[in-house]
Amino acid sequence: MGQLLTAKTVSRVSATKFRDNFKRYAKRAKGSRVVLVENRREEPKYLVDREWLDSLLRERESALATLEILADRRLADRLLKLAKSLDGDVKAGRLHSMAEVFGA
Repeated sequence: MGQLLTAKTVSRVSATKFRDNFKRYAKRAKGSRVVLVENRREEPKYLVDREWLDSLLRERESALATLEILADRRLADRLLKLAKSLDGDVKAGRLHSMAEVFGA
């Protein structure tokens, strides 16, 4: 969640100025910078960086999958038991590294 937890800088602009200077405002919407386009007749719209939005959507899907697993008590208990057995396997040296398995 690194990039998502950082503070966002929001630049407000009227729809007219945005339309007239689209290229400038499109360049401003990078990383943690967001452009809020305000129009008197419509709800305000945000212009955000694509990478940031894609990252947000991936993290949302991951969080939903985690919640789904945690909601299934039997599955969560099984995963916790597996995690404990994996800890034992790591300590006993019964696991192989990624390099050993894939030759990387």
